[in-house]
Amino acid sequence: MARELHDAVTQKLFSLRLTAQAANSLLQVDPARAAVELERVQRLAGEALAELRAVIVELRPAELDRHGLAETLRKHVRLLDRLQPCEVVFEGDELPAVPSEVEVAVLRVAQEALHNALRHSDAERVSVRLTHTSGKLVLVVRDEGVGFDDAGQGRGLGLVSMADRAETVGGAVTVSSEPGKGTTVRMEVGV
Repeated sequence: MARELHDAVTQKLFSLRLTAQAANSLLQVDPARAAVELERVQRLAGEALAELRAVIVELRPAELDRHGLAETLRKHVRLLDRLQPCEVVFEGDELPAVPSEVEVAVLRVAQEALHNALRHSDAERVSVRLTHTSGKLVLVVRDEGVGFDDAGQGRGLGLVSMADRAETVGGAVTVSSEPGKGTTVRMEVGV
């Protein structure tokens, strides 16, 4: 991973920095040329971001290889239950073989949903359920907290990130919430 970061992202960021410095020095003497350099900065930043995302996608928690998705998630929930003031519980089925990229996506969505629930919900209980039914893997993270008006609420980065992760493996995430009635995050993906 270090090699990938060095070869791809670090080199791109170094070039980005030099180009930004060049644009800055040209700003007063040649604004038109500075504008061209700034366009190059934007392009390089986009490329660096795409390459960084590609490297991150390749990261796979070692626990998934050792324990599989259900047990990794169970252990994560158990740890959170010990560390958090609210009760955090896990319920899961035995799972069939799940493609690696699906395991990572489901784990990351679960982690983000748990993080959001523990940080924002003020719930006394958060539950995680992982099932396999009719060829679909279904993850449900539910809190009994303060909820929010999902019709009037803008989508934060965490919610967008969960949806993006699900879509990359052919799945979908739905978030339903109502003030005073908690929040439910549901991810479904075919396996």
